[in-house]
Amino acid sequence: MHSLVSDSYASPDALDADSESDLSQGGLDARTLTKAELADLLFERVGLNKREAKDMVETFFEEIRDALERGDMVKLSGFGNFQVRNKPQRPGRNPKTGEEIPIAARRVVTFHASQKLKSMVEQVALREQNPS
Repeated sequence: MHSLVSDSYASPDALDADSESDLSQGGLDARTLTKAELADLLFERVGLNKREAKDMVETFFEEIRDALERGDMVKLSGFGNFQVRNKPQRPGRNPKTGEEIPIAARRVVTFHASQKLKSMVEQVALREQNPS
């Protein structure tokens, strides 16, 4: 199976020791995969031209956004599910004054990782703890 994610993202072995500890602790030095980098990976590994790759990434995220705006659930097999939840108004408190203030009702997007993704992340964490 071909992975679109570059080796430095897919394999903890590709990271230096400092980066590994920062990543495992959610440190500030953790790498961030951007839409531009995803487009570059499509260009390099799939053979799309740069314009097509950028358009494909943009369209992918637009479709997810549109589905969530409609209130639809987005299921990405082997990755996870996105869905919109309505949160009711609830009481809150001003931390400085202690005054009770209402927190407005709102819609939020939630993400639940698939078991496959969770297992993969856990395997990476175990390899970091027990390097061979």
